[in-house]
Amino acid sequence: MADAIHGVTELGATQQDLIAAAVQRELQFRAQLSGTITDVSRFAVKGAKSISFPKLTSFTAVNRTSAAAGDATLKTSTVDQLDLDQKPYVAWIADVNDEMQSTLSFQIECARRAASAHGRFVDTAIITELEATATVQASAVGDITRDIVLDMRESYLAAEGMMEDSVWLVGVDQEKALLKVAEFTENQIYGPNTAIRAGQIGTLYGSPVIRHNGLAASKYYLYGKDGMALGFQRSPSMDSESANSYGVGARRWAMDALFGVKALQVTGGFSPLIIKDNN
Repeated sequence: MADAIHGVTELGATQQDLIAAAVQRELQFRAQLSGTITDVSRFAVKGAKSISFPKLTSFTAVNRTSAAAGDATLKTSTVDQLDLDQKPYVAWIADVNDEMQSTLSFQIECARRAASAHGRFVDTAIITELEATATVQASAVGDITRDIVLDMRESYLAAEGMMEDSVWLVGVDQEKALLKVAEFTENQIYGPNTAIRAGQIGTLYGSPVIRHNGLAASKYYLYGKDGMALGFQRSPSMDSESANSYGVGARRWAMDALFGVKALQVTGGFSPLIIKDNN
């Protein structure tokens, strides 16, 4: 496929710094979900096609009798494997002549939009894994309600989920359903910060509630950091090369990354630390 051309130009070192700053801000804004799950990027060493990290069982403390030897117990471990198979890529070409007649810093605008595309790509990968591996809450039929919230919370806690690390994820229609229910907007339930910001719309029984446009209708989840992992082998990066077929000084820019996502504590294909609706 031939490259599509935008009217943009090569930027100098100072402008490249501006681009990098704009890209980081845009990535942080658009990738709403990366901070809600466990980051295992430190395991993504060079040469690896996947990340394997230990999943350990817990010890149980016993009350040792005075002057009696305590028994050593066995701590077993298995391995979760996260494939580094997500490779988002965006490219564009800068034409110096058209940039000279443009009132926009088009290179920065293109970089911002490329960062937005990467952020959406990461979130989509997370949502896809959530949907594929979540444990269905049988009672969670239809729009989210207070009773459904309590049922999902009970299931999550029964699986030894840590509420302090948990988050609610809802689609646009389910945000509307929440805001229609008086109990959800009361301070003791919704949380003291009732300002509706981009993405996070408040808290529900102490856990953040995130609205995401990437969810289909009637979808909602409760999950924790221990239920999902994200690993970057290469964080989103930019580079350029000469493209003087489109004018002296024209550049072809590209932005890409390499990462993977995976549900954790999976048994029989589903994680008890990811709870979803039954719609």
